[in-house]
Amino acid sequence: MHSLALFGLLCGGLMAVSLAATTQPPPLIRTLSAGGDIGPQFKLEDQQSSKKEPQDAQFWHNVALRQLEKTIKQAEKVGENSYRKKAKNIIIFIGDGMGVSTISAGRIYKGQYLKHGQGEEESLVFDDFPNTGMAKTYNVDKQVPDSAGTATALFTGSKTHYGAIGMDATRSKTNAKSGRVENIMEWAQKEGKRTGIVTTTRITHATPAATYAHIYDRDWECDTEVPAQSVGIHADIARQLVENAPGNRFNVILGGGMSPMGILNASEVRTTIFEGPTETICERGDGRNLPAEWLAHHANDSVPPVLVHNRRDLLKVNVKKVDHLMGLFRNNHITYSIAREKGEPSLQDMTEVALAVLDRGEDSNGYVLLVEGGRIDQGHHMNYARAALHEVYEFDLAIQAAVNNTNPKDTLILVTADHSHAVTFNGYALRGADILGAANSHEKNDPMVYETISYANGPGYWDHLANDSRPQNSSNMWTPLKQFTVEERRAPTYRHMATVPRKDETHGGEDVAVFASGPGSSLVRGVFEQNYLAYVMSYAGCLGPAKYYDDSCQDHDDHDDYGESNAAVLVASSVPILIGVLAAFFLCAGF
Repeated sequence: MHSLALFGLLCGGLMAVSLAATTQPPPLIRTLSAGGDIGPQFKLEDQQSSKKEPQDAQFWHNVALRQLEKTIKQAEKVGENSYRKKAKNIIIFIGDGMGVSTISAGRIYKGQYLKHGQGEEESLVFDDFPNTGMAKTYNVDKQVPDSAGTATALFTGSKTHYGAIGMDATRSKTNAKSGRVENIMEWAQKEGKRTGIVTTTRITHATPAATYAHIYDRDWECDTEVPAQSVGIHADIARQLVENAPGNRFNVILGGGMSPMGILNASEVRTTIFEGPTETICERGDGRNLPAEWLAHHANDSVPPVLVHNRRDLLKVNVKKVDHLMGLFRNNHITYSIAREKGEPSLQDMTEVALAVLDRGEDSNGYVLLVEGGRIDQGHHMNYARAALHEVYEFDLAIQAAVNNTNPKDTLILVTADHSHAVTFNGYALRGADILGAANSHEKNDPMVYETISYANGPGYWDHLANDSRPQNSSNMWTPLKQFTVEERRAPTYRHMATVPRKDETHGGEDVAVFASGPGSSLVRGVFEQNYLAYVMSYAGCLGPAKYYDDSCQDHDDHDDYGESNAAVLVASSVPILIGVLAAFFLCAGF
């Protein structure tokens, strides 16, 4: 009997029960008939009177398994079985804050920056990935999420509270074990896979931290940030990286964050001064040098560990021999690429080195790698549209490097965002117009010239507010765009206009796009909860909670192949040639 049929006979009843059950979506909104033509009315039910489902890790585990089940059934209905292919390697690219409007604007920016025609017709590397879907990003307690809660969803399979790292909604300030959930790096290491993280932010920042840390609050990056009630209970994020698995077993750690790690460079150069809350960083108060402790932890390894602090030394690493590499390149985040400081590596540099260290050929069990383009998000927070879009271009180069250096038959590549931003791609700009320029300068009768890229909120409000420069008898509260010089508007620190004043622009709550290529990529389709992507990686990579969802991992182990082997391709391509040769022989022999 076919294994899937047997699985269906054994589990069909349970699946039927699972499908019949319905889970109430938060925040428990009911649509009521208005009894007329006014339309539906919405009423938020009293939380005390309604039965509230506990949204812990088990809850989200069930949500993800139902989505996996639905996706597989949809494939089977049309006779498709590509979802059963298994990935030896997994690379997940997170464009932090890279919502759909940012992708569209970034694509045009890339084309115009490279002078490839007018810009709109340009392609990003991941535009050509064969499978796409949309992920719902809300946190358990927030309609618009933060990077900690979304990263936890992506890497553990459990949605959680705003600000939580590696913990579900049962987290506690006074119990470090409460709500702790395993992540994809822990799953991978149990399967003997190599692991690594690459980011342009601090390595202790929310997204990379969710691959190794379990902590109540994302802001506890240094010991000085842990509140008194949690001291001695929660170790700060930087400590967790070097003290605990999976962090202290990572083969590659590349990014910023020297200060939280206890090796502040007091003479660091900052040529371009960027502003915002993210430009400040905590310092350790315990005097510990965590990179030195990391080196000591690996001192007895067969191959000595390597610690680097600049691009030159990074590119000199013997990538085929080193087993543990740490690169810390700035006190805080790595500088925006549009204003890169001397000695800093690019995201492409770090990605290429990471892949070379992680890939150990046919004798290896493979690897899992996170690559984060983290400064897309931070550029948007300050309304630095030019800096943010240039980060999209740099992110695209890193993805191209991964595509160039991996085999699509054994490597699953996912590209997505953790959340969106309150950035708008608007107006009726002419074809080929500068994506960072005016949207309506060709409309002579418009009362105000405005930019194609603008923000719903943020510090750009004050930069563009007219104040005393408002023309007399004018109702326009904004400074005319022409009063900014060309040099000012081309500067990486120029802020685009925001219509609501905030010192830090907010995230956006709309769904984010997911692009997938390689074995298991066909599981990415339609609209789904963000935590489902952890289960896509689990199922496709034969690791973690979805490894035994069905018998596909067992089938893979029995055949010990990834996708279609090179030998199989050679045999298949040789068959027509062999048939032709035999036919010619028989004809010539007179048969």
